[in-house]
Amino acid sequence: MFGHFRSGWAGTAGALLLAVWALACGSRPAPQLDGAAAAALMAPAAPEVIEEYRIQIGDELHVRFTYQPEMNEALPVRTDGMITLATTGEIRAAGLTPAELQAEIVEQSSARLRDPEVTVIVTKMGEQRVYVGGEVGRSGFVALQPGMTPLQAILHSGGFRRTAKVDSVLLLTPGRDGQFTAARMNMRQVVEEGVPERVRLGAGDVLFVPATWISDMNDVVNLYVRGLIPVLPRVGVGYSLNSGS
Repeated sequence: MFGHFRSGWAGTAGALLLAVWALACGSRPAPQLDGAAAAALMAPAAPEVIEEYRIQIGDELHVRFTYQPEMNEALPVRTDGMITLATTGEIRAAGLTPAELQAEIVEQSSARLRDPEVTVIVTKMGEQRVYVGGEVGRSGFVALQPGMTPLQAILHSGGFRRTAKVDSVLLLTPGRDGQFTAARMNMRQVVEEGVPERVRLGAGDVLFVPATWISDMNDVVNLYVRGLIPVLPRVGVGYSLNSGS
């Protein structure tokens, strides 16, 4: 009987210990993941969208005709953005993708060649440029450097003039349709308050530093930007002006 009592007590004690252990585990806060573990459980970042390369002034092109190799040509994109081919005459190349230029050459060559098949290869990239104008020391272009910010480009152009409206700098970004999208940047926050720049410039971007507030982007392009850029392909009136920081 005593042995039976000991066995029953042991079973009860064991059950109590298990219950206490379960309660302790249930009340214990969830373990915190370290940085590496948390990162490993996060959803992967969306892949970066890389736009197709657009031909620039100074690029060197190799234009190949599959069935008429005697028409093949290697030539640079001139400062006016044009190239000249025997089958097409003058044709605009700057601002187009290689595929778009291929289509243009095929269309214009069809009057002289039967079923032309064309391949355009960029064999050498010209200097990538950013254009800076308005109330800066020197209007013109600067060579684009990897990761270049708007302030760096402006400093390369002699910095702001005293008449510059630093809190309303305009960034014009060329789009696929040949039009610009515009954003307004408050560079005063960067210059006077040390706010880090978030914008990185791309080839063909235009920075315009006004002396007064500007609301009509057509005026900026027609009066100022056309004087900065040697070739301004297919720019219409569909500008959008967004607030930027």
